[in-house]
Amino acid sequence: MINRDSFSIFFHPDSGIRQRMPQFLKLTRRFKWLMALVSLLTALHLFPAVAAVAEPARLTVLFTSDLHSYFSPHHEMASDRSVRDVGGYARLAGAIAEERTRAGGEALLVDAGDFTQGTLYHTVLPDEALELRLMGAMGYDAVAFGNHDFDFRPSGAAGMLRAARTNAAAQPQLLIANLHFSKDDPGDYALKLAFRDYPVHGYTVVERDGVRIGIFALLGKDAAEDASFAKPVTFSDPIEAARKTVSILKEREKVDLIICLSHGGTNPDKAYSEDEKLAAVSPGIDVIVSGHTHTVLQKPVMVGKTAIVSAGSYGSWLGVLDLKVENKHDVAVAGYRLRKIDASVPEEPNIARMIEGFRSIVEARYLSHFGYRFDQLLARQPFDGQSIEESYAHPGETGLGNLVTDAYRYAIGQAEGHRRHIDTAVDVLGCIRSSLYRGDIRVSDVFQTASLGPVQYGYCGNTIVVVYLTGRDLKNLLEVETSIAPSKKDALLSISGIRFRYNPNRMIFDRVTSVEVEGVDRYFLPVESKRLYSVAINSYLASMIDLIGKKSHGILSITPRDEAGNPVTEADKHRLTVMRNGEPLREWVALAEYLSSFPEQNGIPTIPERYAKPEGRIVAEASWNPIDLVAGGNWLTSTASALVIGVMTVVLLLIRRIIAKRNYAISEKQ
Repeated sequence: MINRDSFSIFFHPDSGIRQRMPQFLKLTRRFKWLMALVSLLTALHLFPAVAAVAEPARLTVLFTSDLHSYFSPHHEMASDRSVRDVGGYARLAGAIAEERTRAGGEALLVDAGDFTQGTLYHTVLPDEALELRLMGAMGYDAVAFGNHDFDFRPSGAAGMLRAARTNAAAQPQLLIANLHFSKDDPGDYALKLAFRDYPVHGYTVVERDGVRIGIFALLGKDAAEDASFAKPVTFSDPIEAARKTVSILKEREKVDLIICLSHGGTNPDKAYSEDEKLAAVSPGIDVIVSGHTHTVLQKPVMVGKTAIVSAGSYGSWLGVLDLKVENKHDVAVAGYRLRKIDASVPEEPNIARMIEGFRSIVEARYLSHFGYRFDQLLARQPFDGQSIEESYAHPGETGLGNLVTDAYRYAIGQAEGHRRHIDTAVDVLGCIRSSLYRGDIRVSDVFQTASLGPVQYGYCGNTIVVVYLTGRDLKNLLEVETSIAPSKKDALLSISGIRFRYNPNRMIFDRVTSVEVEGVDRYFLPVESKRLYSVAINSYLASMIDLIGKKSHGILSITPRDEAGNPVTEADKHRLTVMRNGEPLREWVALAEYLSSFPEQNGIPTIPERYAKPEGRIVAEASWNPIDLVAGGNWLTSTASALVIGVMTVVLLLIRRIIAKRNYAISEKQ
């Protein structure tokens, strides 16, 4: 203990400082220890908040993507091939509420785009904006634009934003950082004004638990190519936009954490995994919420310090990402799971009531025009068809694709009174949006299967057009299956009235080895290269034909023509559209009519079993036989063959020269 006598010893006039120095040093050490103890106790007692700063901040990010207007539960095939109802916004809202409670209110709710286009609810998008009204009510903090959110063209997207401002009690913040309006085309002026008034931004900054969070959104390259209806709107390189936005968020906004909502997607093939590339070359992004490819990631993909997460599509999953933020900058994944949205999740009553009210709006403003009701029974299917997920995982012909393209040819015949024979119908997997499963097939199910299409002739939905292709161009179109679809699976073909074989080992863009077309007499004959063939396609695919040339670097040249053989362009599409009683034939209506035409069982039209599986319309025959690799080849194969022969000839000549020199050297030695 330090007392008054201790100090007096030191300060006494006769103490002798030199003699007392050891006692002074010992006293000083004891005094320092006392002051340190007092300081520590004071800090803990008077300033508890100081100690709390050292604790890491916690943040829960709840995420979805590619909801595609799936307000109601939908059918899904499980791994054991059982079919169950999953999804639904009322259930999704219930799960969100539970996760917010678990997170103590410090949760973010975000979506990575394509919130529209997929069900009957989107048919009134430009006037009602049902999607944004629901997402606002569910409390979404930020939502990205996807390519399909422009499917109603800039004018439709502008109407959606205006309707949301008018009708929504709360609006989600919409984001996109790499969109650019035209400087000289007035076609997107209404959207430009709507972006300003809503408003739509490139990024936003929110705060949770003392952490500043920057959120921005991008449209990926593949998605931008698919956004054909967005013109004259354009999209810049997402990586450049990301770098620029990250710099702004860090330097100007001083954020602690950055989240990118990327409608770019991931892919098992790293060469085509856009969001993994984005993370690798755009440092500074802590989390990428990935959309577009409908990928279900059961654990985050880590690229450096960036976590890439994805929760599939259609509201079947709610992504839950728990983050730990230390020193306001060091971000780490503390937990991750995908929560299945099924019957075990309680519905949020208010959202359920809103959806029920929306059904009557759809029936009154859309379905009544076509003479259908939302839940009207059309047919019964006695088997479970292949799921869309299986179709992407195991590319090739599908029974559902056969059904859809057969419906084209049937409905055209009904509409035109069989005025002309339709040689073939072609669709792509990306336009077949939902599977049909065992049981009753209703109008809402059929629309989900063929749901794409902008507003045309006053109502939305892809129409069916008939173009004419030469046999050579028809073969080039089929090469999409063999040479483009392997890297872009939504380009996988479904066909009717035609069958073809291909060798996947042949030269790219020259893999189709035989094509046969079904005649009026139902017999198949080999295609003739100069003859014109009638081809039924939907209006979306018709607008994308130019992309085939781009994807093939100009090798697969295709010239659509009219019945007289004259080349046609996009501007001619209206006169190529199939009409019935003055109304354009829509893709989903064609499918509904075809299903209703089947023979009845127990009073209900029943889909034939032949649509349960492929029936040999597309056949792959892999062969390394040299003759099979070059027989009937186009100029590309001929050129490649000539180069190979040339190289082999040079090699043989070099070997011959080397042998000759060696023999000469041996003879000289002898």
